[in-house]
Amino acid sequence: MALFSKWRSLGQLVSTLLVALLLSCGGGGGNPPPPEGNLRVFNDGNLTLRHLYVTPSTSSSWGVDQLAPSFLLPGESITLTRLYPGSYDVQARFSDGSWDQVYDVRIQDQVTTILSMLNTGNGAVAVFNNSGFTLNGIYLTPSISTTWGPNQADLPLLTGQTLTLTGVAPGTYDLRVVFSGGSSLDTRGISVIAGATSTIQVN
Repeated sequence: MALFSKWRSLGQLVSTLLVALLLSCGGGGGNPPPPEGNLRVFNDGNLTLRHLYVTPSTSSSWGVDQLAPSFLLPGESITLTRLYPGSYDVQARFSDGSWDQVYDVRIQDQVTTILSMLNTGNGAVAVFNNSGFTLNGIYLTPSISTTWGPNQADLPLLTGQTLTLTGVAPGTYDLRVVFSGGSSLDTRGISVIAGATSTIQVN
């Protein structure tokens, strides 16, 4: 669940439209062109879109920034061409640090897929283990909640490591960490702000 790892978040405000492109067929013989489609991404947020990542859904990383060194102002778009048909994941990162992600975008041969990306205004919480002990459990829940919810740590967090929980809606949260020996430590009243990362150091 690191900041740039690929994970699915709820409440994404995205829309996907398919627009068929009619491609003319030249006369005569020859080999047919290889299958390929296009992806047109609109910045429908109210902030500058700084980074755009588009990778096959089977990929475990986001790959290279498709915008670098450019950017998209609100209302602008970019068209990525010659994509091999299949399913793709898309992440847009905005100037305030917020992002939008959409998974399993279908690219079809001779079709342009139009995708609308919005800045959802989420924040993040980074947990830095400075305790000298391994953390086996990390729980983050809204302060108004009566339960801790699921363990956010996929793997034990060793001393000196940081786990960043992304896509956290703005608000006030409580954090519980569970040490390898079974004891726990709670931090309450953590403020999460859109586009910002709140860092909690566990000692």
